[in-house]
Amino acid sequence: MLWSIVNGEKKLATPNEIGECPLCKGKTISRCGSINKWHWSHKTKKDCDLWYEPETEWHINWKNKFPKKNQEIIIGKHRADIISNNGVIIELQNSPISSDDIINRENFYVKLVWLFNGKNFAKNMELRKNENYFTFRWYHPQKSLWFCKKPIYIDFESKIFCIRKLYSNLPCGGWGFFVSEKEFLEKYV
Repeated sequence: MLWSIVNGEKKLATPNEIGECPLCKGKTISRCGSINKWHWSHKTKKDCDLWYEPETEWHINWKNKFPKKNQEIIIGKHRADIISNNGVIIELQNSPISSDDIINRENFYVKLVWLFNGKNFAKNMELRKNENYFTFRWYHPQKSLWFCKKPIYIDFESKIFCIRKLYSNLPCGGWGFFVSEKEFLEKYV
């Protein structure tokens, strides 16, 4: 996790610090090595959020596009990646996710959008431009995405693809449109 509570304040990890997990109130220790991004981990080595996944640079970069107050927000027994100022949870997903996890998160977070890393999720996706939108054929998609009922965005680095319709037959198809990162942030910050 990026943030821990130190002396009553939400702080990023710095060397040799002890903090408190905002979720379980357990002790956290700063991990400030030379290989991985600096972060906090539970002293017991086990994260208290059952939905926890190790974070990649992509994950951290997206969190850092939002103000500190919007990152890693405690909601019930979970730590949401990002919450927008209008209460929408932005769930960042870099690694494969099961259909059960998608269903559980969508049921838990009433207002939610998904942001998937296109490098990992959009392999073999062919886009075709129409007048005001794009259609796509997706060979070998992550089939668990068919369980998403909330909006799906795919980060293609320079632009973000918003899927408006996803058909669950193979090869998978659908349609959507691109928004700039700026437009995405304006909508959700």
